[in-house]
Amino acid sequence: MEREGQDKPDNATLIYPRVRPTHVQVEEALYILMDQLQSGDRLPPEPELAKRLGVSRATLREVMRTFEERELVIRKHGVGTFVAPRIPPLESGLEMLESIDSLASRKGMETEVTRLRVEERQATEKELAGLQISESTEVLAVSRTISIQDKPVAYLVDVVPTKYLSSSDLGKDFHGSVLDLFLDRGKPSLAYSWTNITAKGASRELSSLLEIRRGTALIKIEAQLFSVEEDVVDYSISYFVPGHFQFHVIRRIPKRGLENGGSR
Repeated sequence: MEREGQDKPDNATLIYPRVRPTHVQVEEALYILMDQLQSGDRLPPEPELAKRLGVSRATLREVMRTFEERELVIRKHGVGTFVAPRIPPLESGLEMLESIDSLASRKGMETEVTRLRVEERQATEKELAGLQISESTEVLAVSRTISIQDKPVAYLVDVVPTKYLSSSDLGKDFHGSVLDLFLDRGKPSLAYSWTNITAKGASRELSSLLEIRRGTALIKIEAQLFSVEEDVVDYSISYFVPGHFQFHVIRRIPKRGLENGGSR
């Protein structure tokens, strides 16, 4: 990350490509720094931190103001800036398909569904492609924000053919997870999920829904949930706020000698 209008300091490290907006680079760098600290720890003084990140103090102050509004840091005049008490991150292996509600319950936390929107309508072309259906189909579209301790942590959208799920099936006790609803009902019988994971900068709509700054990097997961009959029963797009989730995956090492017919 280069200092605005000046040469890059010798001790600065270019962490993110320059094509990314400066404030997004600073936000992500601060997330990394704060992840190494504990609640109540003091951040480096502003001049030192600005030099370390290779940005102007004005840019740093703007980002810090955003972090303060989101209650990520506590600024004490004349004393310093401190890491605010944080929600423990939800951790999951990508090999296992679980709902946010299930992940949170293991941590002793409760999720809250807000901005819930449920509608039955005809699927769009993109949704038909995601559902692997060629003809016009009526679907149940469920969009909602998931919050923990009054903080939005994810925005989820599920599109399900109404032959598998209708609005009346959600009920008053719907906790935000279509997956859990399927599992509780026991039908349709589920087999696996095909998942694509990317990063996406928050649009104006997402920044409003998740109460974050526009352009903030989000974890985007686009998934197709397959039944044992190999039908796509749910096409979903999920956006996760960084800092609240930790995903990991076990990657196996191929045994090249055995694959080529050789021996150890």
